Amino acid sequence: MEEERLRRALREASSALIRRIEELSFVRLVGDALTGEVERAGVGRALVGLLRDELGLEFAGLWTVDDVAGGLRATAWVRAEDRSPACPSPDAPLVPFSSGPIGAAVGGTPVLVSDAAAEPALPREATGVGSLFCFPVVARGRTIAVIGLGAAGPEGIDAEHERLVGLVAPAVALALESAVFVQRLASENRSLRAELTDRYGLIGTSRAFRQLLATVARLAEVDATVLVLGASGTGKEMVARALHHGGRRRDAPFVAVNCAALPEALLESELFGIERGVATGVERRTGVIERASGGTLLLDEIGDMSPVVQAKLLRVLQEREVTRVGGARPIPLDVRVVAATHRDLERAVRDGSFREDLYFRLKVATIRVPTLAERSEDVPLLAHHFLARAAARHGRAGLRLSPEAVAALAARPWPGNVRELENVIEQAAVMTEGAIIGPAEVGESATVRSRSELDYRGAVGAAVDQTERALIARALAASGQNRTRAARLLGIGRRTLLYKLKRYGLAEP
Repeated sequence: MEEERLRRALREASSALIRRIEELSFVRLVGDALTGEVERAGVGRALVGLLRDELGLEFAGLWTVDDVAGGLRATAWVRAEDRSPACPSPDAPLVPFSSGPIGAAVGGTPVLVSDAAAEPALPREATGVGSLFCFPVVARGRTIAVIGLGAAGPEGIDAEHERLVGLVAPAVALALESAVFVQRLASENRSLRAELTDRYGLIGTSRAFRQLLATVARLAEVDATVLVLGASGTGKEMVARALHHGGRRRDAPFVAVNCAALPEALLESELFGIERGVATGVERRTGVIERASGGTLLLDEIGDMSPVVQAKLLRVLQEREVTRVGGARPIPLDVRVVAATHRDLERAVRDGSFREDLYFRLKVATIRVPTLAERSEDVPLLAHHFLARAAARHGRAGLRLSPEAVAALAARPWPGNVRELENVIEQAAVMTEGAIIGPAEVGESATVRSRSELDYRGAVGAAVDQTERALIARALAASGQNRTRAARLLGIGRRTLLYKLKRYGLAEP
C-alpha cells in the first residue's frame, strides 16, 4: 500500500514537472517571438501566429484598447486556413467596450463563450468559430488589450488554454507597452527634427546632416556640457540653440557671449559680473553666467579666451558657483554650458594656449558640425529655404531659382559654408531684376562679391587680428623686447600678452 502510494506520488510529481517544463518552454517561445518587435502590429502578428500553431486552434486574435476612440481595435488575427496573420486597415470598425465577450474582457476577467455561433456581438474577424475565449492583458492595473482564442467545437477551449495564456499575458503587456514607447519616442524625435528645421534653420537630408540632427536630439535630452566644433559659418550657434530648446531648460534663458569679441578685462566682467566701486564710475552688473542660471550659456569662440579667464571659468565649472569681479560672496549656479569654437582645441592644448583641464571639463560630449562641402547635397534645399526668407523680407514674392542657378550653387565649394550660401542668396534676391534668379547671379563672381561685401564678420575678424599683431610687434620693439613694459604700453596684463604672443607666433622659440 505504501509502495503504491509512493509510486502514485512520483508519477504525479513527474507529470507536474513535465507540465511545468512545457509551460516554461511555451513562455520562452512567446518571449522570443515578441523580442525585437517595435510596432503593435508586429507584436500582434508574432503572437497570434504562434498561439494558433502551438495550441492547435481554429482562430487567434489580438485587440488593443483605444481609450481616445472608446473601444478596441483589431491588431492582428489568423485562422487555421490562413498562411500568415492579417492586420486590419486603420479605418476598420471598433469593438465597443460594451459589446460582446471581447468588450466584456476589458473589465479584467476572462470570458468564455461555448456557443460562439449564437453570439451576435462578435467582430467580423472572429466569426465562424465554435467557441471563443477572451483573456485580458493587464499593465499597471488597467487592461490594454484582449487575446482571443477560437476553437472549432464548443468544448475546444479548456483550462489548459486559460493557464497558458495567463502565463504569457505579462510578456504580451510588456511588448505592447514597449512598442507604444518606441513609437512615441520616434514621433517626438520627428517633431524635434521638424522644430530644428523650422525654428533654427537646421535644414538638410544628407547623411552627415541626419547624423548631426540625431546627435543634437540625443544630447538635448540630457544636461551634459557640450563642446560644439565646426568651421566658421557652419551654424554652431543654431546647434547650441537647438540643444537648449530641445531640453528641459527650454523655458529658461538662453544667453550667448562671443569670447573673441571682447578684450580680457571686459570679457571677465561680462562673464562673471562686477561689483559697484571696483573702479571709478563702475556700477554693479550681473554677468552672463549668472543671467543664464536655470538655462543655457553659450560660450562662443571659446578657443580665443585668454588663459586668465580660462582659469576663472574652470573654477566656475568645477564649483558650480560664480563670484563677481570685486565681490566676495559666491553665487550658486544651475546652468548648462555649451561651448563652441572653430579652432583646433587639441592643438591649442598641445601648444599651451588652452588649458587641458578646461578642455576636458568642456568635452563631456562633442558635436562636430559638418562643413557645407561635407553635405553638398543639402545645397539646393538650403538655397530654396534662404530664398523664401529673403523674398519675404524684401517683398519679392514669386522670386525663384532657375535649374541652372541651382546647379551652379551645387557646384560651388563654399569655403564660407552655410553663411556664405545665405549671403549669396540674399544678394541675388536683392539684385535680380526679374522673377527668376539665373546662374549669373549666383556664380563665381557673385560668390567672390558676396564674400567681400556681405560676409563682413570674417573680414573684420581677420583685420582685427592683423592690426593687433602689428601693435604687439611695435610695442615689443619700443620696449626693447621687454614683455612687462610692452604689456604696460598696450594696457593689458603680462599673462594676456604671453597668450597673444603664442597665438600670433611672436613668442621666441
